[in-house]
Amino acid sequence: MKTPEFSICHELEALLPAYVERSLPAAEAERVAAHLPNCPSCQLQVTQLRALSDDLDAALPEVPRTALRANFMAMLEQQKQLLKPEATATPSPTVPEAKSEAKVVSMWSTGLASNWLRVAASIVLIASGVFLGRNLHWGNPGNANLAATGPEKPAHVELAQALSGSNGHAVSASDRIQLVTNSTKAPDANDATVQVLLNTLNFDPNPNVRLAACEALYRLRDAPGVREGLANSLPIQTDPNVQIALIDMVVSLRVHRAVPQLQRLAKKPDALPVVRAQAEAGIGKLI
Repeated sequence: MKTPEFSICHELEALLPAYVERSLPAAEAERVAAHLPNCPSCQLQVTQLRALSDDLDAALPEVPRTALRANFMAMLEQQKQLLKPEATATPSPTVPEAKSEAKVVSMWSTGLASNWLRVAASIVLIASGVFLGRNLHWGNPGNANLAATGPEKPAHVELAQALSGSNGHAVSASDRIQLVTNSTKAPDANDATVQVLLNTLNFDPNPNVRLAACEALYRLRDAPGVREGLANSLPIQTDPNVQIALIDMVVSLRVHRAVPQLQRLAKKPDALPVVRAQAEAGIGKLI
């Protein structure tokens, strides 16, 4: 027999994706927000959904090559020709073809239409494979060049210059996310690197870049200044995703000095209800 808590979780589970995307009606959003602080299982699902959403936002769309697009358009035109009725009468020369009655063809009941859909899906899968293969195996050579500003400079100086674009390279939000993520992999990551990441967390205009900086700092959590920097960043942030990520991190790291910031955030009138609820739950865990 299902417990009431299990039934509520099962009922709200379908609402979580729309809740993360902030597309739920206000009443349902309030209901989910009230449920989350007391349900670790749903909290985990929300965290995973946010991470997936951030990854998708950070990914740059790959433009198919010209030959791939040409082949797709040729196959599409061929399938469209096959879908035309075979017994179509030759239009009268006195009647313009543009005025002939349009005929609606069902895409779900016609076998040829299903073939067209499979062809289109195959092309999309090929393009996706090209994109993933380049990013997973070889990376983006343009982004890699951003970090190579000169071997004589310390790593944190290179990172700061690359993030700001002062080294002469154009830097997009996706570039900055990759730079922040790679900064923790450097063997000489130090206190200066932590300060650059804290500056990025507090002042970068893109919330996805700030989230990446937050995660990078969590990986460097044993470095001096990280815990205090995360706590001090709480009153600066205005994006709810960054606020919730910071709350989760200071609670996970047991940063007791963050309690005053959490108390102010829990009473902040312009904060989302879910953020205030998360701050209140964090206070209870740290006190």
